[in-house]
Amino acid sequence: MIDYSQTVNRFTLLDAYPLPRIEDIAHTVAKDKYYSSLDLRSAHHQIPLQADEKAFTAFEALKRLYHYKRLPFGVTNRVSAFQRVKDDFIERHQLKKVHAYLDDLTVTATLEEHDQNLRALYDAAMSGGLTFNEEKSKIRLQTITLLGYQVSYNETKPDPERLGPR
Repeated sequence: MIDYSQTVNRFTLLDAYPLPRIEDIAHTVAKDKYYSSLDLRSAHHQIPLQADEKAFTAFEALKRLYHYKRLPFGVTNRVSAFQRVKDDFIERHQLKKVHAYLDDLTVTATLEEHDQNLRALYDAAMSGGLTFNEEKSKIRLQTITLLGYQVSYNETKPDPERLGPR
């Protein structure tokens, strides 16, 4: 891993772009009956850097200079930038009932709406070059484990797998 603490991170203004509140997502998702959770493959590494930003990620290896083409781990505003890109993606493609939190996208609705919303997300992802980790993704469930909660229609409760022994 590259240590950016004495280079670009030292001179970067902090980005205050907020992550969504986990409780708000869980309670919003619980208003619907069907859920799909899609995991973005390689998460923030899918986000391309702008050409003028690549030089800031430069590092030396084997007496050669390299730079990243995609958002690297260790950059101060990586999490904020990643969330903003996903929020902008959802808005730009006018995706309905798609909720983003870090590398997870959750689709909700009634069965018919759910399938339409999921298809719209897949189509937008394909056109935008985003890929999903199919092994971690879960499609068309009526109960879903989401961000530390177990969610079903009109019900949110703590994920039992995360609760300690009694």
